[in-house]
Amino acid sequence: MTALAERNSWAAEGLDDRDACGSGIATVALGDDEPRLVRTLRGHRGGAVNSVSFSPSKKQLASGGADSCVMLWHFGPASHVPGTRPTRAYRFVGHRGAVNRVTFSPDGTGLASASSDRTVRLWETKARGESTELKGHGGPVRCVDYAPDARRLLTASDDKTVKIWALPQRKFLCTLGAGELGSPGAAKSPRLRGGAGSATTSHSNWVRAAKWAPDGRLCASASDDKLVKLWDVEGRSCVRTFFEHEGAVRDVAFSGDGTCVVSGGDDGKVNVWDARSHGLIQHYASHAGPITSIAMEPRAGHYLASSGDDGTLKLYDLRQGQVLYTLRGHEGAATAAAFSPRSTDGELFASGGADKVVMVWRTKLDGCAPQPPSTTKPRAARAKGGALKATTRGNKTPAPHHPAVFEPKSLAPPVLPASTHAPTLAPPPPPVAKGVARLDIITSTLAILEQRLSITEDRVSTILKSKTEEPSS
Repeated sequence: MTALAERNSWAAEGLDDRDACGSGIATVALGDDEPRLVRTLRGHRGGAVNSVSFSPSKKQLASGGADSCVMLWHFGPASHVPGTRPTRAYRFVGHRGAVNRVTFSPDGTGLASASSDRTVRLWETKARGESTELKGHGGPVRCVDYAPDARRLLTASDDKTVKIWALPQRKFLCTLGAGELGSPGAAKSPRLRGGAGSATTSHSNWVRAAKWAPDGRLCASASDDKLVKLWDVEGRSCVRTFFEHEGAVRDVAFSGDGTCVVSGGDDGKVNVWDARSHGLIQHYASHAGPITSIAMEPRAGHYLASSGDDGTLKLYDLRQGQVLYTLRGHEGAATAAAFSPRSTDGELFASGGADKVVMVWRTKLDGCAPQPPSTTKPRAARAKGGALKATTRGNKTPAPHHPAVFEPKSLAPPVLPASTHAPTLAPPPPPVAKGVARLDIITSTLAILEQRLSITEDRVSTILKSKTEEPSS
């Protein structure tokens, strides 16, 4: 099937940052390393912006919303610089339900969208916006993700399944854990210390997200059943289940090097697991409400972003184990977040909100070394027209107008369970490495002892039961 693109030349509001009345674009006079709001894009006509995604070249930004449309924003040279405009903006029409996720192919020539109309569409990133429809799910499709080699597609749905599709044939391949779906006698997975277990069953509720690992051999899924599952793609089986979330899990992602799995959920918490030892290594209770999406910085994977129903965007440094920034710009919930590929002039970071707006931020996260707490308290003041000005650190003075609120770095460390090793993404120094190795050995030993204790309890229970069933003499 084919759906044509509707030209939407008015969609991008690229007002110069000196115009205090439009609020279409604004910047703030912060340090070179501080996040800056550089562009506000308006084009979705109803409901929240559910997903945003940058193309590998950074020349395009896609967004999907509750208005059933996919917006494709074409940026001109240095379009993230204040005062410049996207060269084109197109509306792709074809879905008959809300667009829940959009993602570019690794080479940037294709764009996939997942919709509540139970379909996935593969779009050409050209003006005509021709698309092919994939059908196979029995419920709304919540997520779609290209494999690193661009030869497979991963989808997640409210029908409780995670499916893999073959590209470019555009054919259904398999359902992960299909042999375990509905198996009546499936045994429960043992819950080991740290919450991990080698589960043998599929999700029991809506699957909100599914993502590939960078090597394409594993994938992870997140569900309303409060679980995050790690899948062996070749074996089509679940190799690990993580239980730590206390509510539905909205999103999941891998770090750039594939060593960590990160998730966020309705409990307002971000959890980071080691994909090799399967231990929980970082835990952030960062949002005051449900987390709507998470995004990993795509290269090294040292930085993480999350959006929440509390209207905030959080930027984290996983190496230091801290929240770097809290950003407020959307009216209402922040519903989507995505990083752009890295470049020499900094990174672009996009967000979507319930206010139907897409915001593009510029960050230089590699310049954000941990700073001591400032002796000057951050201040928030009212700008002309009632808009909040940016809140900054130290003696830096914000510009006289800005629709977003910027909060300084938070140096509070993440809460770690006692049974896991200290958080580390970069190779630790030798003394730390020895300590981590010892803790891993202790954790493994405790898990073995726990299993043996369980076996012993079963044997004692069997003996006692047999004795009670013996006829009295």
